[in-house]
Amino acid sequence: MFADVLPLIVKPDETQTLVALSERQLSVVELSQALNLPVAAVQSKIDGLYGRGFLSKTKNGKTQYSARSFERIISRHLGEGRTGALTKYMIQLAGYRMDEHAKRAKSDPYPEGKVLPTLEAVIEPVSVVLPHETAMNILGKARSVSLRDCECRVTLRNCDKPLRTCLAIGEFSDELVERGVAVEISLNEAKAVLRTANDHGLVNQALYTDWIKGEVFDICSCCPCCCTYLRTLMKYGVRHHIAGSGFLAEVCQDECSGCGVCVDRCIFGARKIENGKSVVIKENCYGCGLCTTTCVSGASGLVPSDTGNNDPFSASRLKGMGFPTLQ
Repeated sequence: MFADVLPLIVKPDETQTLVALSERQLSVVELSQALNLPVAAVQSKIDGLYGRGFLSKTKNGKTQYSARSFERIISRHLGEGRTGALTKYMIQLAGYRMDEHAKRAKSDPYPEGKVLPTLEAVIEPVSVVLPHETAMNILGKARSVSLRDCECRVTLRNCDKPLRTCLAIGEFSDELVERGVAVEISLNEAKAVLRTANDHGLVNQALYTDWIKGEVFDICSCCPCCCTYLRTLMKYGVRHHIAGSGFLAEVCQDECSGCGVCVDRCIFGARKIENGKSVVIKENCYGCGLCTTTCVSGASGLVPSDTGNNDPFSASRLKGMGFPTLQ
């Protein structure tokens, strides 16, 4: 497939540049010397390849470029809608992208994503208070935030959920804005995007470049039919790929009307009706809070998870590691 696809998206005069940058990271001047071409000609080729997602760029004292992997190149083309030349191979390429992601997820011992409580989630006051991440406190700390179409829904088109919902932050945001793929937005505009996501039943996720360091590059609003991360969890069974929010849904049985809205709302299969009341299946709950925002009787809320379910930083685990909890 590699040999069939690349000629469709790489111009003949770009091949030499791409091959050289697949071997090592180079600046424009260094690449000009290596290829024995004028700097201006090399810069023109670099601009074209970078703009179309073939190259990554680093700025450590000097700007250098390197070629992305075939998987990353294909992901960029599919997710950014540059698929005109790839129509014949779309199904195979989407499958390849998904399989490669799942393969990497299985070999990575750490999560690459984490569910976040939706913006309007009902969080119950409790005696044990733990720090928790929300989309807004992550975005509030970001140097820059940009908005673009959801790469997964652009690729698969399995539903009619909103496309303009992905929020890149920091260096990733800078790259997308520079390449013309995303537009920089304010914090208030980002909040409006998250409200739209909640309205349409989309799960907020933080995606990580480094789980251990806590480095987030994207806040996505995800559907189970298209999202690469959710499909890795649900279709491929890689449960550790996504961490829970640190919360679990809880139902006040006295207030629950048994309407079943929360059952339809939950993408994780963590709700069921039993004896006319909604019941939480705790082992399936990731604490997204979508069930709490449409509960007409106000019976549903989120409480901190102390069971360790889907959450590497639950109350019980933190206590076991020697961290104090606040009373």
